[in-house]
Amino acid sequence: MKAKNVLILLLILAVAAGLGAVAYFGVGNNNAGAAKNIKQGLDLKGGVYIVYEADKQNPTEEEMSAAVSMIQTRLEYFNWTEAEASIEGDMQNRIRVQIPGVDDAQTAVDDIGSTAHLTFCDSEGNVLVDGSNVKDAQPASSGVDQYLVSLEFDSEGAKAFADATEKCLGQPLYIMMDDMVVSAPTVQSVITGGQAQITGNFTIDEVTSLANRIRSGSLPFNLNVIDYSEVGARLGADSLRTSLFAGMIGIFLVLVFMLLFYRILGVAADIALTIYTGIVVIFLSIFGITLTLPGMAGIVLSIGMAVDANVIIFERIKEEVNSGKTVKTSIKNGFSRALPAILDGNITTLIACVVLWWLGTGPVKGFAQTLSLGIIVSMFTAIFVTRLILNTLLNIGLKNPSFYTGGKKKETKVLPIVKNRFAFFGIAALVIIASFVFMGINSSKGIGAFNYDVQFTGGTAVDVEIGDTFNNDDIAAIVTEVTGDPSPTVQKVGTEGKAVTIKTKSLDTETRNSLRDAIMKKYSITADSFSIQDVSGTVSSEMQRASILSVVISCIAMLIYVTLRFRDFKTGSSAVIALVHDALIVIGCYAIVRIPMNTTFIAVILTILGYSINASIVVFDRVRENARRYKTKEELVNNSVSQTLKRSLFTSFTTFLTVLSLYIFGVEDIKEFALPIMVGIICGTYSSVLIACNVWYTFSNFKKK
Repeated sequence: MKAKNVLILLLILAVAAGLGAVAYFGVGNNNAGAAKNIKQGLDLKGGVYIVYEADKQNPTEEEMSAAVSMIQTRLEYFNWTEAEASIEGDMQNRIRVQIPGVDDAQTAVDDIGSTAHLTFCDSEGNVLVDGSNVKDAQPASSGVDQYLVSLEFDSEGAKAFADATEKCLGQPLYIMMDDMVVSAPTVQSVITGGQAQITGNFTIDEVTSLANRIRSGSLPFNLNVIDYSEVGARLGADSLRTSLFAGMIGIFLVLVFMLLFYRILGVAADIALTIYTGIVVIFLSIFGITLTLPGMAGIVLSIGMAVDANVIIFERIKEEVNSGKTVKTSIKNGFSRALPAILDGNITTLIACVVLWWLGTGPVKGFAQTLSLGIIVSMFTAIFVTRLILNTLLNIGLKNPSFYTGGKKKETKVLPIVKNRFAFFGIAALVIIASFVFMGINSSKGIGAFNYDVQFTGGTAVDVEIGDTFNNDDIAAIVTEVTGDPSPTVQKVGTEGKAVTIKTKSLDTETRNSLRDAIMKKYSITADSFSIQDVSGTVSSEMQRASILSVVISCIAMLIYVTLRFRDFKTGSSAVIALVHDALIVIGCYAIVRIPMNTTFIAVILTILGYSINASIVVFDRVRENARRYKTKEELVNNSVSQTLKRSLFTSFTTFLTVLSLYIFGVEDIKEFALPIMVGIICGTYSSVLIACNVWYTFSNFKKK
């Protein structure tokens, strides 16, 4: 029996090592599953992100498909093989284009955004028919697996096409998109009547694409840039390198913490977390999930949160052992009793992720993806892998209870939580009031209650790494001279003050180019030191609405879930009141510290809400379990909070460690993401331990009276 379990343990270790090897080297000729094959977002690789909007009301699906095809054709022409063009979510009049690694982003915008010019030419390049004379182009079939493109010309085009086919009889007729050959069918006969077919050995996808490209030559609308973001390749590489280092430091600190505080249990957790990390990396690679800067933060954060399930289980096991049960029974009971809290807590966090995926854009969606993946994998490793490892260690012979409890049994000290509830409420109220005071002070100074980024206000933002030899006034003078904006915002950023953020009115492509050239000339820097974003007023208004809507929808969804799960509206409403407390304090942090408020603000708020309600559910789960054990609700709340306090503090601490590593070692964008997360972890722990159950107690007394 012992030998069998030693073999199982060795197999588990081999699996952990194997997952690590696959995550590093990959499998097969394509290195499937390797970390190096994970798709990198523009903020990590550098490149340009553009959203075009048709200047026509309610364009048809065919027209938009033709526009996408036109843009994709141009992307291929410029050999941007990793570039993508697609309809923007549910917005049927917008096209999203992402071009990673592009050197000249402004040229890309100019080249792919204008309406294509379609022509039919002879072998010497003479234009015989103009694309504006094409009325329609549709994929068609002449039999089984015989696909073609059916063309229809207007009256002028019909005559021109008849002349063209007569001239090119027996020769190729070149279909050109700008100066790119789309197709070159051989003319079989003179075609009159304004109807034509392009035949060949085509698949259905090929004729659909060709028809789209031909139709795009006569699009009845222009495409206007409404959202533009450019990241220099060097800035992207710096972001990737520093974020990876920060993530590794955070993981290392968590592994050490678990080993020091939980001994044998910590060994099991560390092996499970290693397996967890390997699975997440492989899944990101295999499923083609695009990794963004917030997405990397989501992975690191999910690792910290993955510890949460382990700590809940381990604290349950220790309680069972301390009550006199055998280690085997304690492990069994610990997992079964921890399971409801783990499931409830993670499901509510997933609710926040779903809302982020639904209402978020770009990097925020990436954050939602990676955090969701991390949560799902962490539940699997905590519930199944950790349990397998612990049972294997037990069967090998590690049965001494002190291995699992940390030594001498310690009685849980019952804290007077309810007695001091008004003091806890008062502290929370003072912090929230202080936040509103700062908002008022900022407004009175004329700088606004919040430091809104251009994503929320519209306009152009330029981030530049210059070095030591610059001052804000010189930069502002350059901006005013080039753009005509008399009062641009210029602010040094970063702990070393070697970078600057410029915010000004929305600039067109030519003016953005001129501004960049002027700064490059003044400070002798290169284009890869720039990150540029331009957002229209329409998009910024949508982002503001999405922020408010996402928080409201998340709170309502969590209220419904918790109420149904605990069959008690008081529990659900108490949890949501605690969430509102957390949201207000984090919003206050944005006001006080002047953190730029942009799309990542949505991710921060919903992450905190998911994390906080996770912690509250653990406490409420213990209240539900203890409901028949104590005579009064005061005893019930005091004992339940006291019994779960260690878990609340430990999980908050481990999550805080991972985010702190991001803040210390990450780039500026990550710091702006990590700081409010850390504030949220602290206030979320406070509300889960001292606010939520006290609100529930107060509501219960109201009902009783």
